[in-house]
Amino acid sequence: MRAWRAVLVAVIAWSFLGAPAALAFQCPSLIKRAQDELGALPTPRAPQAVNREPQLKLVRDRLAAAQAAHDRGSHGDSVKLANEALEMLDFIRREGR
Repeated sequence: MRAWRAVLVAVIAWSFLGAPAALAFQCPSLIKRAQDELGALPTPRAPQAVNREPQLKLVRDRLAAAQAAHDRGSHGDSVKLANEALEMLDFIRREGR
């Protein structure tokens, strides 16, 4: 019975101590990946060229918010914002904008 309690305590401790640290390492790589994908987007060509600057501004704003959240230690928020930026980039790429 004591071994079971020790395992339970270890799992709870990891969830409070280890999980945020894991997210802390994930934020910068997600932000970097989104920045790289943003820079690698091809330039739209006429005649179907669409002004995608408003969408790209939203992506840049989301990445700036992700970086700010990471800097203040809100790693869960940072990961969420970086993933949203990646989803937006995926949509822009699929739409050919």
